[in-house]
Amino acid sequence: MIFRKRFARVTFVLALISLAWLILGIFELAPLILHIPGETNLRAHASVTLLFLLLAAWAFWNEK
Repeated sequence: MIFRKRFARVTFVLALISLAWLILGIFELAPLILHIPGETNLRAHASVTLLFLLLAAWAFWNEK
């Protein structure tokens, strides 16, 4: 159970960092460095943010 809680906290912090990077990238204050072939840079960064949020939600889900 401790691993799951730690995993949730780490992924939530990574999601916040990724979200901040995404917002700064929208305003062109930070470069959007993720490149996925066939996708725009903005969409790739948004996907990473959502992935981290999904992992954090899974880890916090059903916590007793």
